[in-house]
Amino acid sequence: MKLSVVIPTIGRPELARAVRSALEQTTPVHEVIVAADTVDELTLPEDDRVRVVRVGPGAGGNAGRQSGIREATGDLIGLLDDDDEWAPTKVEVLTRLAAQTSGPWIATSRVRMKRANGAELIQPAFPIRPGEDLRAYMFAKRSPRSGHGFVQASTLIFPRELALEVPFDENLKFHQDVSWLTSVAAAHPDLTVLQSWEPLASYYATEGSVSKRIAPEGSIAWARRFLADQPRLLGDFILTQSLGFARRNGSVGSMVRTAVSGIRFGRPGPAAIVYAIGATAKQTLQSKGK
Repeated sequence: MKLSVVIPTIGRPELARAVRSALEQTTPVHEVIVAADTVDELTLPEDDRVRVVRVGPGAGGNAGRQSGIREATGDLIGLLDDDDEWAPTKVEVLTRLAAQTSGPWIATSRVRMKRANGAELIQPAFPIRPGEDLRAYMFAKRSPRSGHGFVQASTLIFPRELALEVPFDENLKFHQDVSWLTSVAAAHPDLTVLQSWEPLASYYATEGSVSKRIAPEGSIAWARRFLADQPRLLGDFILTQSLGFARRNGSVGSMVRTAVSGIRFGRPGPAAIVYAIGATAKQTLQSKGK
């Protein structure tokens, strides 16, 4: 099976690092497609496997991903964001997991989340359960103190045909990778999620990232569109992840409105409700202390 790496980019200086990490795999990749959402010249490692396709400018990450997937000549796709990098054994480990798998599948791993201050956190904190729906893994709140299952874009490998059947939504500007995962899980109830517990990618928190600019109202609208048939997950998502965007604004009022939306439009579980109450109370005390 030949693997094509797709790297959407806006021309960040970390791009060359990402490309090198794909080229230096212990199991060689077939090609690296750099989907450039910019008209600027790119500085890339010299290798016959690297080619550039142009999108945009300003088309967005999903347009870059899908353009790269359409151009790919490999059987498998590996996604890599331009400011992230792969561990040298990523392709070897995940393709080994997939070798004996039949039916629709995606392969993923844990990821090292690296902050500008040098701090590092390995996520997710808990594995997906055998047979667990991917949407429940990503969005259901298991307990007030636990996080969610985390599937980061740069960890993903999957059959190219899967992304041709269920394409990335090129109109979305945020929640892009989880939107695709949600759509794939909805289209394929028998989806197999292959998960390596070894961290095989590094995710760098980059200034100006899209996730830092998401408004809670936009996040709620996304949830109502993609999780409408899953009221528990819809409620849990709004009371945790959408609430997090409201909290970043430092607005207690925005947090309260977000929580009310979660209860109004979904049926959140007790853990999500307790979490939302605690997070809003904490923000209220912090606001009063200023």
